[in-house]
Amino acid sequence: MKVDAVILAGGDGAVIDPAVSVKGLVPVAGKPLVEWVVDAMRDSANIAEVAVVIPTTENLGPWADKVDKLVLSGDSFIDNVIAGVGAFRSDRPVLVATGDLPALTPEAVDDYIEQSLESGADFTYPLVPKEAMEEQFPGSKRTYIKLVTGPITGGNMMLLAPELVKRNREIGQKLFETRKSPVAMARVIGFPFIVKLVSGRLNPSDVEKKMGQLLGGRCAAIYTRHASIGADVDKPVDVAVAEAVIAARGR
Repeated sequence: MKVDAVILAGGDGAVIDPAVSVKGLVPVAGKPLVEWVVDAMRDSANIAEVAVVIPTTENLGPWADKVDKLVLSGDSFIDNVIAGVGAFRSDRPVLVATGDLPALTPEAVDDYIEQSLESGADFTYPLVPKEAMEEQFPGSKRTYIKLVTGPITGGNMMLLAPELVKRNREIGQKLFETRKSPVAMARVIGFPFIVKLVSGRLNPSDVEKKMGQLLGGRCAAIYTRHASIGADVDKPVDVAVAEAVIAARGR
């Protein structure tokens, strides 16, 4: 089974490059951020069609010809996910990824999709071990969560059943808005869960169970050593790290 792909290419580019207003269009190693992600999706053996959700469809450059659909982004994360997923037929799973993963590889995409489909879950999310991230992206500064299986960082994509999106609009937006605040997140997912999280007593199965309760579907955490899934670009130092990795590959 192939899946469709939605790439979220909005965001404030000025925090990385003052000359670029749209984050997905920030140049990295000679190409806009989003083009690197588009290329990885196009080279994947498991992607059917690709849509990019972006604040403007004007003067994007030749990379735009590589995608099947361009979707104008709105004001909220979850509405952009809904718009992107809604651009496709409803009988295929959809891979949603951020457009700031310049070092993303087709192998990483394929491995994640294949593991996700094998899980049979309605919603999956990638977990990257800290050691893999530090080995493959030296100098990268990431936020890690300590599980009983070891410290991990989340990847910047998810695979989901299309029908799961609209019915979880409110909770999806709340999870996105509170992702960097344990206190705010506790109000959404419950204090006992947060206590286990901050004390390092959380199992991956605890996360799967809680997400399943919140979303009303079967959820699965997908472990991957393809660290490019989590190597997003949020600040200038991330650009330097990504360009060093890309140069080392000779891409």
